[in-house]
Parts: sequence; C-alpha cells; structure tokens
Amino acid sequence: MKLILSNIMIKLRCGLMFLFFVLLLIALFYPREALSQNQLPDTISSLWERYRHAGDDSSRIIYLSRLAFYYNDILDEKDKSDSLAQAAIAIAEISRHPAMLILAFNKYLESTDNATFYDKSLEYGKKAFRLCKLTGNLTMRWRTCKNMALVYLSRYDYNNALIFSREALATASALHNDNILAESCLYMGSSQDFQNRKLDAYRYYLKATDIADKTADQQLLGKCYSRLSEFYRDALLFDDAIEFKQKQLRIIKSSVPIDSVELMWAQYGLQLIDLRLKTQNFDGQRVRAIIEFAIRTRNERLKAWEFGVYRQYLLGTDQVEGLYNFYNETYLSEFEVLRTNDPEMYFRLMAYFMEYEKKPDSAIYYFLQAQNLVVRNERKGKIYQANFFNRFGQFLVRQKHSREAIEKFSEAYNLGQAGLFFGKFEYMLTASRNLEILYKEAGDYQKAWFYSSANLRLNDSISINSKRDQLLAESVKRERYQKDLAAEINLQKLKQGKAETNMMTGGVVFFIIVSLLVYRNFRNQKRLNSLLDAEKQKSDGLLLNILPHETAEELKSTGKAVAKRFDEVTVMFTDFKDFTQASELMSAEELVDEMNFYFSEFDKIIARHNLEKIKIIGDSYMCAGGLPVANKTHAHDMVRTALELQEFMIIQKAERSSLGKSYFELRIGIHTGPVVAGIVGIKKFAYDIWGDTVNTASRMESTSEPNKINISGETFEKVKETFTCTYRGKVAAKHKGEIDMYFVDREIS
Repeated sequence: MKLILSNIMIKLRCGLMFLFFVLLLIALFYPREALSQNQLPDTISSLWERYRHAGDDSSRIIYLSRLAFYYNDILDEKDKSDSLAQAAIAIAEISRHPAMLILAFNKYLESTDNATFYDKSLEYGKKAFRLCKLTGNLTMRWRTCKNMALVYLSRYDYNNALIFSREALATASALHNDNILAESCLYMGSSQDFQNRKLDAYRYYLKATDIADKTADQQLLGKCYSRLSEFYRDALLFDDAIEFKQKQLRIIKSSVPIDSVELMWAQYGLQLIDLRLKTQNFDGQRVRAIIEFAIRTRNERLKAWEFGVYRQYLLGTDQVEGLYNFYNETYLSEFEVLRTNDPEMYFRLMAYFMEYEKKPDSAIYYFLQAQNLVVRNERKGKIYQANFFNRFGQFLVRQKHSREAIEKFSEAYNLGQAGLFFGKFEYMLTASRNLEILYKEAGDYQKAWFYSSANLRLNDSISINSKRDQLLAESVKRERYQKDLAAEINLQKLKQGKAETNMMTGGVVFFIIVSLLVYRNFRNQKRLNSLLDAEKQKSDGLLLNILPHETAEELKSTGKAVAKRFDEVTVMFTDFKDFTQASELMSAEELVDEMNFYFSEFDKIIARHNLEKIKIIGDSYMCAGGLPVANKTHAHDMVRTALELQEFMIIQKAERSSLGKSYFELRIGIHTGPVVAGIVGIKKFAYDIWGDTVNTASRMESTSEPNKINISGETFEKVKETFTCTYRGKVAAKHKGEIDMYFVDREIS
C-alpha cells in the first residue's frame, strides 16, 4: 500500500512540475508582451488573448504553437519560439493522449528553427513517427515524414531527408490526396536537389506543378512556382527564374485579400535573382519599400533578410559609400538596433565605415571584435567564416599589413577547404591568389609556388563546375522544351481530331440514319434489357446499403430472412455532448451537413474494423461487432474503433477551435452480451438487434463522459489483456442498478 501511495505521489509531483513549467512560461512571456501589444502584429495579440481564454488542452496546444511560429517566423525570436513550442508539448505529455502528442511534436517542428534546435527537433520527430506507427494515422504519418525531411535538410543530411521524403510520397499516394501528393513531390525534389541530382529534382518540381495545376489550389501552385523559380536561379537560367517568380506574384495579387507578407517575400525572391545576375540596376526603391513594410509590421525576419541582401549587393559591387549612407543617413536607428541584435554584423559594418572615414586603426579594432564573434558562431558554417577572413585580409592588404593579411587569408583558405561540400571553390581561390602574391612579395617562393599550383587546381575545379552548370542548364532547357512540345502536339492533335470529325460527319450521316432504322428494334430491345439489369443492380445496391451482405443474399434467395440469436456480440452507442443546444444555433442545412460529415467518417472507421452499422437515432450512432457472421475478435475490434473515433474527434476539435468554429465532443458506451438480430418491417427493410445487451450498451453511453470510452465489466474481461483501463467502480445506471464500469485509456503497445 505504501509503495502504491509513493508511486501516486511521484506521478502527481511530475504533473505539477509540468504545469508549473507552463505557467512559468506564461508569466515570463504574456505580461511583458501585454504591455506592448500596440507594437505587436494583431495576430500575435489576438492569439495571446485566445490562449488565455482557451477552455481545453487541445486549443492551448494550437494557440501556443501558433505563437511559437510567429515569434520564430516574424519576430525572429528563436529562443522564445522554442520555449512556447515546448510548453505545448508539456501540455500534451500531461494528457498522455497519442493524438495530442503527435500534434504537439509536429507543431514544434513546424514552428521553431530546426537548424538551431536540431537535436530537439530530431528527438520530437522520431517520437511522433513512432506514435504514428502505433496509431495507424496515415495523415499524421505523412505530416511527420514531411517535417522530418525538413529537419534533416536543415543540417544537410540529404540521405535521411531523401528517406523521409520517399516515405511522405508513398503515404500521400496511399491517401489518394493530390494536394499532399504535390507537396511530397516538392520535398522529394528538394532532397534530390541538394544531393546534386538536379535533373531528378527538376522532374519532381514539374510533377508537383502539374498536380497542383489540376487541383486548382492556387496557394499550392504558387509554392510550386516559387520552388521552380529558385531552381532556375541556381541553374543560372535567370529568364525562367524571373518568369516563374512573376507567375507566383500574379497568384498572390489575385487572391482576396492579398497576403502582404507573402507578396513582400516574393519581391525579396526577385532581388535574389538580381543579386545572382550581378546587375548594377538593383532596385533601391523596392528595397526601401520592403524594409518600411517590415518595420511597420514588426516583421523582424523579413527586415533582417532584406537588409542582408542589399548589404551583400553593395559590398559585392564595391559600393561602400552607398552602404555608409544607407545605414548612417537613411536607417541610422536600425543601425543602432543592430548593435544589440546582431553585434557581429554591427562590428563588421563599423570596420567598413571606419575605413571609409580614413580611420584604419579603428577599423582594425572593429574587425577584431567581429572576428571574436565569427569564430564562435559555428551555426553559420565554414564558408561564411571563410568569406569574413577574406574580407579582413583584403582590408589588411589595402593597409599594407602583409604579415597579418597572410594569417587571415590562410585561415580563409583552410576554412574554405573544410566547407568544400558546398562546392564553393571561389572562397579558397580568393585566399590562394592573395597568398601567392603576398608570399612572392615576402620572398618565400616555395609557398608562393604552392599557392600558385593551388590556383590552377581551383580554377580547373571552378571550370568543371561551370561546365557542369552549363550542361545542367542545357538539359533543363531540353526537358522544358520537350514538355512544352508534347503539350503543343497534344493541343494540335486535339484540334486536328475535331477537324477530321467535322469532315467525316457529313459522309457518315446517311449511313448512321440507315443503321438507326435497321437496328432500331434491336437497340430498343437491348436498351430495355440494360434498363432491367441496371434497375436490378440498383435495387441490389440499395439492399446492401441497408442490410448486411449475408442477410441481403438470404432475403433475395428465399424471400425472407430468419431472425438469429447470437450468444456474444459487442454493441457500441455514441452520442454528441450538448447536441440539442448546438443544433438550435444552426440552420437545418448546416446541421445536416455537420451530421453527414461526422457520420460518414464514422462509417469509414467502423468498416475498417469489420463492424456492422445498425442505425442512427438523432445524434446517436449505433454499431455492433460479431454479427451477422460470428467471430471472436468483436470486443477488441470495437474498443480499437472507439479509440480511433476518439482520436478523430480530438483532432477535429483542435482544428475547429483554432479556426474559431464550433465543435462537438463524443460520449461512447460499449457492452458485450447476447442479442437477437433480424429484419423488421415489410416495406422499408431495416436490420436491427434486440435484447438486454442493447439496453445495457445504451446505459454505458449515457453514464459515460465527453471524450471518454465507457465499457462494462463484461467487455473489460474480454479486452483487459490488450487495453489499459481505469476502474470507475459500480455506477448506477437507469433501470439497471449498479454496474461495474471502466474507462478505456489506451491500447497496450
């Protein structure tokens, strides 16, 4: 007894610790944000408000996850985003419900920065994947596989990304859902793309676009156009890149209302193409428009990236004066913000500006301050660090500090070598060219010769890459030409077929008329026979819709169906909580649509578990297992069905409450025992069951609770080895007295 009490106390303390963790997060985040809500986007403040008034755990998980997404994707506050997404997981873990856990784990992957929190993302993704295998939920399995592919892509693990992309594609095919099939093709393309299997990637992008075009999902089609534009940009096919980016822009502008954030990101995408083109006509007015929008809407990520692309353009074209004026005149306040938010970039810019102001000693000081931060920041990678040391070295050359410049270029060369899996030979070449010149000037001809040889090798590698890029570009052009040609040929064939049909029409009219006259009687007889067959099939179909197959066959062959006694079946009743009050707030059409949606899904679920639907009484759904063909698995089949119904309702509740829609909660009752089954009526047949078992199952439902599965002691004895259940004690049931009842918790894995 002491051991049991000790275990209960440990579990209680763990639950309280989780709850304390969630409340602590709210105390840390919400009050401070509440003080400055006039500065936050409306979506953030409204989500905080809706979170505070959320009435259930699933809604809290949804709102916390959405908040995490906004803090990461708009406010660019990664640590806060991580904390909020973890709070959502903590709520799900307290509930211990698989559907909530899968949802919370996936929301973490979708709302936080996977590269920054890679280990956590990988852990949660694997947990979600294991739970999906246990529950058999294909939709969430696809979502988990897609998110796992993104996690692996964030850390350049392309082999594992490809494995999960393939799994997502296979799952999407099994679901027969064109929208997620198109998305799966995009992830397959990305995984192939980063493995340098460019043509395979391109074909997947085209396939995704074709599928999206047929679905008429404009948002999905815009996503496909964006990915194709990025692919063409990287393949140096800039005209095609611009064409597809403009297609994406047209879709965004045609939507009502226009998504301004998406529009600005698409404009940013056009600037990346300009950057790769190395055009001197970079649109500064568009740059300022995007930055002003980002400042006005507090979209910190968009602002940082827009500053970054313009900064990269000005430095790449040696327009230091333009960069100086941009920060010190146009956006001085943003430059001061940079000191706190991104000190490394602030020091780098100060180094450039001090050189521009002819203050080399101050420039060296700021370069060294930036260097301290660059070498500690492993997240940005070797290539980023190599670029910094090259720029530091070039500055030192201009200041005639040759010895120090050699140190920086050597560091850049070594870092570039370590980051070669990106194929970025240019950073090594910049370093080796400068090292060759500096060692020649210092009289160290052996090292000068070494770097001269390295220059030749790097130039060859760059030349090979360039030829490979050209070959890829030609292959892509050929693929697109063949695809466009095939479409044109099909169009021409269609036109030609119509023309030939029109020409032949006149010649065959007479023959058709004669044929009609000759075969009229024959066709009439054939049509009559066909109509009779069709009516027979229709009547058979209608019969099977209302009767079990075995009973329908008996009725057709003998003209009657004898009632049968079944010694043991399992009966389930379901009922929607507060249905009467909810129905009063809906129109008749809305109510019918809602019931049709839920009961259609119920029909699909029970069909998968070999159960027989008996009837619907108002908002109550009744089904049975172990008839009309007796079996020994009916109790297990019924409890598994109930768990799947429960999971379906929880997911619907979470999705609908997050959208502000009404939702239903389900009570479920199950009992096992004997029944009599047969047909009632002489005109409108109905297959029904009778007996005390039916009445007891109904009492199990009425004494159940929302989101709970209430089973009788008889059913518990059948399933206790397979499912964990919580004993409720003896509960009073109308006209039945006290009955042993149990709540089903979960299936034992």
